[in-house]
Amino acid sequence: MTPPQSKPARPSPKERTRRLLGNAARELLRAGAPLTVQAAADLAGVSRATAYRYFPSNEAVLMHATMPLIQDADERLQPPDPGTTMEPSSPDLPAKASALVRTMGTWAFDHENELRTLLRLSLAPERTGQTPRRGSTNRDTWIAALLEGLPPHVSQASRNRLAVALVPLFGADAVVWSTDIAQVDRDTALDVMAWMAATLVQVTIDEA
Repeated sequence: MTPPQSKPARPSPKERTRRLLGNAARELLRAGAPLTVQAAADLAGVSRATAYRYFPSNEAVLMHATMPLIQDADERLQPPDPGTTMEPSSPDLPAKASALVRTMGTWAFDHENELRTLLRLSLAPERTGQTPRRGSTNRDTWIAALLEGLPPHVSQASRNRLAVALVPLFGADAVVWSTDIAQVDRDTALDVMAWMAATLVQVTIDEA
């Protein structure tokens, strides 16, 4: 006889309120709306006093809004395992760099509104002196993995230069310069960024 399956426990009122506020914070981020306790409370349909029990400050709203974004980037763009490091002098290293930048660029365009909001908030005057903004795409780890795949005779100076040159091809920075400044569409932007990554890696190898 099959034992009866137990029903999943219903969330408590506190847990439901927490979820409502968390969903509201994420929706505000997607919409590019102000990430404030009051805005989250209004969208969630709770009082400001209730919202402050879960979000003691506007910074807490930002933290809850960006948490799923960071988790999604980590899940979709996991860095390679130590045992799968790219082989030195690999002839397809430029192609791997191109594929990596295209994958991460696709993710960035899929989350364009959220990344633009984070960029705007990080550059706000009131944040002067606070922790510098950083991307949410594991780009430092991926760039380091690419550098390990370079031939041994590539100098450290060339490696450092390549690492810096690759940074603008990731995250919000890539979306902003390609669409706002270069004024190209998404597909063209991804093609150009992928080509730039492959070219930068190939030139670094050839120069060495």
